[in-house]
Amino acid sequence: MSGTYTPNNQEEISQFIYDSYQANKPLEIVTLNSKPIGRSIQCSQTLDLRKNSGVIEYAPEELFIKVKAGTPLIDILEILKSKKQSLGFEPVDLGYLYNGKSNYGSIGGITSCNLSGPRRFKSGALRDHLLGFTAVNGKGECIKSGGTVVKNVTGYDLSKLLAGSYGTLSVLTELIFKVVPEPEYAETFILYDLNPKKAMEAFSVAMKTSLEVSGACYYSKKNTEFLRLNDIDSSKSVTAFRMEGPKKSVQERIVSLTKIFKEIKEKTVLEFYQSNLFWKITANLECFSNSQNLVAKISLPPTETAGFIGQFCEDDIMDINNKYFVDWAGGLVFLEINDKDPSYLILEKIKKFCKEKGSHITIIKANANLRRTGFFVSTSDENIKILAAKIKQSFDPRSILNPGKIYAGI
Repeated sequence: MSGTYTPNNQEEISQFIYDSYQANKPLEIVTLNSKPIGRSIQCSQTLDLRKNSGVIEYAPEELFIKVKAGTPLIDILEILKSKKQSLGFEPVDLGYLYNGKSNYGSIGGITSCNLSGPRRFKSGALRDHLLGFTAVNGKGECIKSGGTVVKNVTGYDLSKLLAGSYGTLSVLTELIFKVVPEPEYAETFILYDLNPKKAMEAFSVAMKTSLEVSGACYYSKKNTEFLRLNDIDSSKSVTAFRMEGPKKSVQERIVSLTKIFKEIKEKTVLEFYQSNLFWKITANLECFSNSQNLVAKISLPPTETAGFIGQFCEDDIMDINNKYFVDWAGGLVFLEINDKDPSYLILEKIKKFCKEKGSHITIIKANANLRRTGFFVSTSDENIKILAAKIKQSFDPRSILNPGKIYAGI
């Protein structure tokens, strides 16, 4: 066997993986190729899942949808929208980052990467919305976990394990997600011209209230030109807070925020349409649209965010001026590293920072050479890599599924 195999269903997927297991031939797992995330791998065979597509069951009244993993995510979103429902983890469209245009990819792809949008800190990550799945492990065996309802059970939650495994443990074939009603109304409260430290302090104040903020992000004044919305001053830094729910409740909470930040003179409110557009382009990382530079995602404690920005994003003394923005109320920094340092020595410094601060870095876009020779994920605990190797061995004993995708040699 060689080349690309495109099976039609789970049975064909299982047989192909079993044959590859017997022959000890590694496989690269792809669907719509919309997200070149992870280390670059070389395999003689490619398993293309795009034909394993379609909605199996959708029960709006029961708040779940069951789909085949190769189903285009945009198709699922349109079906849910027709019933005024959505996926609560706020799916992201990374097509803008990689190619400058929309491309959500497949539901299996976004699940394998565990990609979640700005609402994640309030509503949970993608893995928290995955009720169950069917998959094929590295021996060609079919496995199943969960179902169409949330249950309290003991043992391992395999849904949370496979979401974010980048196709290295099993090949997802069917997925069950809980769905939620679309927010009835939304507005976004914006503070202008705050520096990173003041913005992080504002996040801390707002998140300690009972106002149920569902989005909180910060754009420095060097990264706001792309925000071409009528009611936004793109010449200054933007600190944004989203409120969602019944219209009256949203507007009352906006008034409360206005009172909390009454000492800050420059502020505005984005009403429903512009608010939704603002958070859409934020979720899709459109500030880095079609960037040719390295883009990294750094998860860190909000108390360390201002220090990270000062060291790696805005340091006039060290001539560092990297484009970035902050999401999840200070818990996440997206950073574009320019090509002034072709060896990317700054990455090693960031790795050291993350190790010391209990944080981690994920490379979400890089050139071919770095994807082939560099790292993809860095954690503050080296034991995680050891644990990942043991889990990989149990699911995929001959390491034929996306070998080396996350860690070299695993």
